[in-house]
Amino acid sequence: MRGLRKRCPRCGERDTFLTWFHARALCPECGLRWEKEEGGFLGAMMINYTVALGGWLILLVVVLTATVPDVPVVPLLLASVVVLVGLPLWFYPRAKMTWAAVEFMVLRSQPDYQAPLRRDPRSRDLE
Repeated sequence: MRGLRKRCPRCGERDTFLTWFHARALCPECGLRWEKEEGGFLGAMMINYTVALGGWLILLVVVLTATVPDVPVVPLLLASVVVLVGLPLWFYPRAKMTWAAVEFMVLRSQPDYQAPLRRDPRSRDLE
């Protein structure tokens, strides 16, 4: 649930993104690294694709169920473009943090996992 709310999966910190499309490399509170390796957010792309496709399928089923046999093709096409472009853009940070939460849950199950240490807030300026 923390990932869906764009929070750090370990400590719940809210300040996880610098801009809408650029996440911080580390959690400013607990120091958790979200991207374990280069290209490590392939799972986030799949989550985002699945949500977009699911939203589009719901739109398609609702419109077709309500309008068959006279399907409004142009409005359906425009609504499809809005859903297939707008929904992934809106969901992007949530997908990224949800994938970071999945990776954290896997990491937490490792035998050498260590609980986070509370960082001194004054040390942020020194990094």
